[in-house]
Amino acid sequence: MLLEMSAVMIAIAFVILTFFLIRTLQSVKSSQDEVTQTLGQMKIEVREIGDEVKAVVGNANKMAVDLRTKLTKLDHLFSSVGDVGQVVHELTTTVRQSATGFFASFKQPKRGSAPAQRTEKWQAVLEGALAAGDVWLRMKSARAQPAGKRAGD
Repeated sequence: MLLEMSAVMIAIAFVILTFFLIRTLQSVKSSQDEVTQTLGQMKIEVREIGDEVKAVVGNANKMAVDLRTKLTKLDHLFSSVGDVGQVVHELTTTVRQSATGFFASFKQPKRGSAPAQRTEKWQAVLEGALAAGDVWLRMKSARAQPAGKRAGD
């Protein structure tokens, strides 16, 4: 009888153990199914994100090329501005020297050659004024032209 009771207790313990083991395995299976489903969704989302990243990189490359093109066009503009600045500097230097000489001739007139020197200085002042007018007209016409059709492009 003790042997029979032991066998029945072992059988009951085995059934209880099997019941809990089955429940645990079912829980593990449902968790595994959820993980599989989540991985499938992540693959889809990663593909979508990859496509979006490719589009953003493509747009960034297009913008970089456009920016590079516009900067090269601006190089010509800045070069022209530098040339105009140099011409204006030379013009102001010439006018300053002419004005200094002109006023100096009034302060210390020389006898004999004064009328000839004054005439030469007036000619230099007039040439400087004409050069300034010419620069002014060029700058005005350059501003009037559209940006893509300026001379030298």
